[in-house]
Amino acid sequence: MSWHGIRTVAALELRQRARTSRWPVVLGIWFVVIALVAFLAFYATRDPDLRSGRAMYDVVVFFVLGLAMLIVPSLTATSVNGDREHGVLATLQTTLLTHWDLVVGKLLAAWLVAMAFLAASLPFLVWAWAVGGVAAGGIVLSLLVLVLVLAVVCAVGLMFSTLTARPVASAVLTYLAMGALVFGTTIGFGLSVFLVTGEEPQRVHGIPANWYEAHQPPAIDPSDPNLTPEQLEQLKQAGQPTAADCVTYTRTQSVSHTERIWWMLPLNPFVVVADAAPSKAPNHAGADDAYVGGFTPMRWIAGGARMARKGPDAVVDECRFATGNATAEAYQDPFDTAFQTGPVWPYGLGFLLLLGAGATTVAARRLRTPVRRLPNGTRIA
Repeated sequence: MSWHGIRTVAALELRQRARTSRWPVVLGIWFVVIALVAFLAFYATRDPDLRSGRAMYDVVVFFVLGLAMLIVPSLTATSVNGDREHGVLATLQTTLLTHWDLVVGKLLAAWLVAMAFLAASLPFLVWAWAVGGVAAGGIVLSLLVLVLVLAVVCAVGLMFSTLTARPVASAVLTYLAMGALVFGTTIGFGLSVFLVTGEEPQRVHGIPANWYEAHQPPAIDPSDPNLTPEQLEQLKQAGQPTAADCVTYTRTQSVSHTERIWWMLPLNPFVVVADAAPSKAPNHAGADDAYVGGFTPMRWIAGGARMARKGPDAVVDECRFATGNATAEAYQDPFDTAFQTGPVWPYGLGFLLLLGAGATTVAARRLRTPVRRLPNGTRIA
């Protein structure tokens, strides 16, 4: 394998795509669609509480990733078997180019085209950063992860292109593989929750049930016009516990041990990209805003994945809700607590990189010469 050979194959691939396809038109349509999505996201989240900068960034990045996983497989899923079908591959294999030159060159060409689509969305990501609410470091990290994820998608498509004789079959298999990563992991995690959920003793800090039995309201008719102020105060405070009444006790209830199955979530590319740059919760001044975190899909996905990794709390705190003290100062966002645990994206990115490396290796082995066995229905030249 040599850089000269890789560059030669990549240049041939890019020239072929530029001459035989309408990629400039597709790129222009892509830019218009991303622009429309960015403007709609900005308009819909222009309210200060929704944090339009973070909302725009999350929506644009997820939209780019979603469309890229639909478009990028077409860049490599028909690369090898398409050349074999037209008799081009055999000509390249008779030159001094090695099988690694062919695979890496085709992979590089497809990855560069994918980068062109990503570059078309950069002005809108810069716009989101200018609006505010998104850290520059988070943008760089999430974009770097997104670039690597797109490279893995290209590698998977290239592998199926070498394993099947027909371009249609390789494209379908690539889309099925992407669907398994995106939807299969989510569905598998959701169904597996039932397997790790059961009744067991759980430590709870709150008001036990027997407290209400021991503090029955007094037998006073609230409609009696002769009630004294002391009796009215008794009626007002009857059955209302305070923070001093909270105790830690054990209660049998349903508990989900998601820490046993959380590893399914980082296999999802959307979880990997979201967790690489989770947005922080805003600081609100009013109690009514304590539960408002803005429209931040990345933060929701990242927080959910980290909460799954954390599993159930050792002690469930119900005191603030049982006593009616769930104020802005007392409330702590569960996602903020989850973010205190380690990130999950390195595990998912590591898996995806191993998947990409394995797919590239399989593709290279399939292009070694001399060819000992050809798939049925294929030809040398």
